[in-house]
Amino acid sequence: MGFDRFTRSTYQTAHQTYVPTRGRATGKAEELARNTGKLDPLVDPAAYGVIRRSLVRFSQRSDGLYVVTAGLPVSIEQRLDTTGSMGRNVENVLKVLPDTYDLVAKMLPGADPHMAIGIFADCVDRFVLCRPQFEMTADKIVHQLTLMVPEGGGGGNGGEDPQYGLFGAAYLTAAYINRIGLKGYDFTITDEPARAYLDESQLKRVFGEDVFDKVSENGHEISKNELLSTKQVIDDLLKRAHAFVLIVGDSANTARFWPSVIDESRIIQLPDVELLPQVQAAIIGLTEGTLTLQSLEEFLLASETGRSNTDAIVRSVSNIPIGAQTVLENFGKGPKVGDVFREKTDLWPMDPSEVPELTDEVDEGQEGPDWL
Repeated sequence: MGFDRFTRSTYQTAHQTYVPTRGRATGKAEELARNTGKLDPLVDPAAYGVIRRSLVRFSQRSDGLYVVTAGLPVSIEQRLDTTGSMGRNVENVLKVLPDTYDLVAKMLPGADPHMAIGIFADCVDRFVLCRPQFEMTADKIVHQLTLMVPEGGGGGNGGEDPQYGLFGAAYLTAAYINRIGLKGYDFTITDEPARAYLDESQLKRVFGEDVFDKVSENGHEISKNELLSTKQVIDDLLKRAHAFVLIVGDSANTARFWPSVIDESRIIQLPDVELLPQVQAAIIGLTEGTLTLQSLEEFLLASETGRSNTDAIVRSVSNIPIGAQTVLENFGKGPKVGDVFREKTDLWPMDPSEVPELTDEVDEGQEGPDWL
């Protein structure tokens, strides 16, 4: 909804509503997938128009203008390996979700974090990717997580296939934050290498037969006749997102692969998946300038991270591109709560001097968010 926020109380309500008291959090979705061979449309990368959107939340005024209800939308996408030993990552992420939102929101004061938490597997599995919508309320994020279908196997051809999720993030995302010259965030969480190249048939399998038309519709051009590399996908993703790979474990193959497709400053050692809230918040805080290396340790200890994990996280993130968001065009100039837009598709709000006064109140009970 236009005015709704993620809170611990709304998380508890959503958890009670969608997560079963027994068995796997995704049990119903897995059973449905076995019976139908399909994903729920909310997490099917080929559904809902294929392109995932992160837009400003508005409420319409009585005079037809639009008032911002939640601040600058910051897109934060993450995709988790759910094969082999990572098979319970949906449960792990659900468990720490309130901490994730709370800590990330502290690193983005005045902003509106939009989260899309998906999972990936291997091309030999039934479902290579589950990619949800960007959401900002506990009800929708928890619901989408329970609709995932983790394969849980060990993979079948030497690594996993997050490169298709990276493709979606690079070419099939439409985020307001990019329109004003800033970047969102992207995290891949894995304990395996990926593949060096993408396959056209797999792209169509994951995103639908019209995937290249959708890419073009979203403002990108990709030649069907050229073999697309994972490195090229990540290079393009970095044009619109601060992207990082979070590595779990110490696999030699994993350690060799990822530096070949992304700069080592963006490869982070993740001590434990349940430390995702602290690691993501640390990365975002350092990138946004909300944290410094000097204040990071204090922040982590105050977040009950523990001394040994705090030391490990500080070492791992100390070489990321610190302050990378702060040097971008229009940093600190995004829309704020209460700003008024003439049209929802406008790039910037109206000058306050041009906004007519209203005698009536904005209806906070209306249905929302008021999208396009």
